[in-house]
Amino acid sequence: MFNELKRLGHWHLENPVYSVRQFSISQIELIYLSDTQIMALLEALKQSRNADAYHVTMLALATGARWSEAECLRAEQLSVSPPMVTFTDTKSGRNRSIPLDDSFTIQLKTKETGRLFKGCYAAFRNAVDRAKIELPPGQLSHVLRHTFASHFMINGGNILVLQKILGHGSLNMTMRYSHLSPGHLQEAKALNPVANQLTTKNAEDSDKADRE
Repeated sequence: MFNELKRLGHWHLENPVYSVRQFSISQIELIYLSDTQIMALLEALKQSRNADAYHVTMLALATGARWSEAECLRAEQLSVSPPMVTFTDTKSGRNRSIPLDDSFTIQLKTKETGRLFKGCYAAFRNAVDRAKIELPPGQLSHVLRHTFASHFMINGGNILVLQKILGHGSLNMTMRYSHLSPGHLQEAKALNPVANQLTTKNAEDSDKADRE
């Protein structure tokens, strides 16, 4: 802040916190929903009979959108041919377009102009409670974005593609999901200094078990 004020000419002294060292902040645990939890949540939303809450949740899970981006979606942002959604006025300031399932796109586009959904955050929160899903403070609706990103990587997605889908300005933000990739750091298993010995031992144990 002081560096910027000095650059703009509003501060003419030295930066008073120049010698203060940066401190590290422990990375928070990012919770994502399992397949079973996703099904339980969607079933709870169906039972609530709030179609908007169901569709906003589905849209967030299908695209990694933030709740506000999905809930405030306008018909003009939804293309049926090709089936695609374009999120505007995003946190990063960049528009991003993401392909959608054909039939799902048709379900969403109920009009040609204006907002598609009414505010439905309360209905979503109630559905989470009914589905008995416990989440850390501050991760209620954001769990949908984490769930998309986590399953994307678990299913073999590319980290650079995920960065574009989520709209992260820096790859560092996206890298927190990299450990979920099936191949993440697998070289440690094959390239460690005792890998050959372990492989030989496993083979010997297997032969011994077969003989017995």
